Amino acid sequence: MDGWSDRAPPRKIFGNTYYVGTCGITAILVVGKQGAILIDGATGQAPPAIEANIRELGFTLGDIKLILNSHEHSDHAGGLAQLQRDTGAAVLARAAAVETLRRGAGDRSDPQFSQLQGFPPVANVRAIADGQTVTLGDVALVAHATPGHAPGSTSWTWRSCEGTRSWTSPMRTA
Repeated sequence: MDGWSDRAPPRKIFGNTYYVGTCGITAILVVGKQGAILIDGATGQAPPAIEANIRELGFTLGDIKLILNSHEHSDHAGGLAQLQRDTGAAVLARAAAVETLRRGAGDRSDPQFSQLQGFPPVANVRAIADGQTVTLGDVALVAHATPGHAPGSTSWTWRSCEGTRSWTSPMRTA
């Protein structure tokens, strides 16, 4: 876990999609006309690096309206509570992850339970379903249940365009 919370340079991936994560853990920002959606919060120590990356790209924390979770382990959910407080954004996760996020700790339903670390509980989490489309203005992301790594593991897909080229962006859980 050395370096997982260290700041990595932010960068544009394609179109409206940006890498804002750390050296060890991915966090993705998808930007639309009505605001931005952040996918994942990395570790509990990562929010300052993620927030600095968002600002370096020219966005504000207030631009973030939704935070999506890929799965309920501390390396991807540890920073969610702080990022939610700092942005005021709603946090969304598949129903299988909601109680773990609210507790800040996994349970025996997780295949990695014996190796898990706790993380700061996330106060307000809204449940979404497999196949549900999450929209924010002109941005739409689809949740795909991919349990196995964690009960609530979710992969996300969205369409990103740049000029005349379009790409369906996948983000899979670890």
